[in-house]
Amino acid sequence: MNKFDPNITQELVRKLSSGDQRAFKTLYDYYGRKLYYLGRKYQLSEDESSEIVQDVFFKVWQKRKELNPAYSFNSYLITIAKNLIFNGIRKSAYKRAYLSDLDSSDFSHNDTEKSVIYLDLEKIASEAIEQLPPKRKNIFKLSRESGMSNQEIAESLNISKSTVENQMNKCLKFLKHYLRHTAEIIYKGNQ
Repeated sequence: MNKFDPNITQELVRKLSSGDQRAFKTLYDYYGRKLYYLGRKYQLSEDESSEIVQDVFFKVWQKRKELNPAYSFNSYLITIAKNLIFNGIRKSAYKRAYLSDLDSSDFSHNDTEKSVIYLDLEKIASEAIEQLPPKRKNIFKLSRESGMSNQEIAESLNISKSTVENQMNKCLKFLKHYLRHTAEIIYKGNQ
């Protein structure tokens, strides 16, 4: 795979930031393959790797007006891809750990009950997120659902990185308290 001349890449990024779809397609065609192989390197399936490419370039298109041609486009793409990959791995690990805990409980042979409990917990978590103040909820969703780093969130919202970290800490503390409190209520109700 031939390496793009940095000047050509900068020009394509400049055009992309103005909404040029041909520049987007050229960058996608070149860098998409690199991102696909990055996903495969992290043991993602072919479909998962293709999805990472789509997600990365969806984010690039969304943020095209904020792109700075002077910065390394390759590094920018790899950072987004790795964040998405690691968030996916983390979510899979949480899900496996959760399902493993369910398997070791008294109702481990009842898949329907496991599914219902998982959906209930997911619903409770969604309800908790909806109770967050709007700005904090936005920061949380950008971090957990969009896979953005604290620095990326800070830049996109025009706030400091420490503000993002502070808001995330408050958010996680609230969610932990909310989930613990709700679990206690459910547990007491089932006794």
